[in-house]
Amino acid sequence: MNNKAKNLLPVFIAIVLFFVFQNWWRIDLALNPISNQSLKDEDVVMYSTSWCPYCRKARRFFRQANIPYTEYDVEKSARAYEEYQRISGRGVPVIVIGDQVIQGFNKPAIKSALAQLDMAYPE
Repeated sequence: MNNKAKNLLPVFIAIVLFFVFQNWWRIDLALNPISNQSLKDEDVVMYSTSWCPYCRKARRFFRQANIPYTEYDVEKSARAYEEYQRISGRGVPVIVIGDQVIQGFNKPAIKSALAQLDMAYPE
C-alpha cells in the first residue's frame, strides 16, 4: 500500500463509521423487523405539525418499517388539537400506540409499544 492510500484509510474509516452511525436505525430495522401483520391504521396515531423535524423522522420511520398509522395535524384541525390536549400532549410528535402515549420521537419506546400491542392481538 502506498503512502497516499495509507493517509486516506483513516478518512475512509471515519466516513464509513459516520454513515453507519447516521443510518443505524435503518440497519436495526433490517436486522430486527417490526411485526406489523396485525396492525391497523387506528392502532398507531400520531399528533404532529407539518414543519416539525421530529415528526418528519417519525413519518420516515413508520414508512420504512411499513407501520400503518393515522396522522393528525394539531395546527390544522381543532378536533385533533382537542384530542392532543386531552392526552396531555407536550410538543410534537405525540404518538399513541394502543393505550401508550409517547411524547416525542423515541424509537425504543415506539418499538416497545408496538411489541406490546402485537402481543395483545395474537393472530
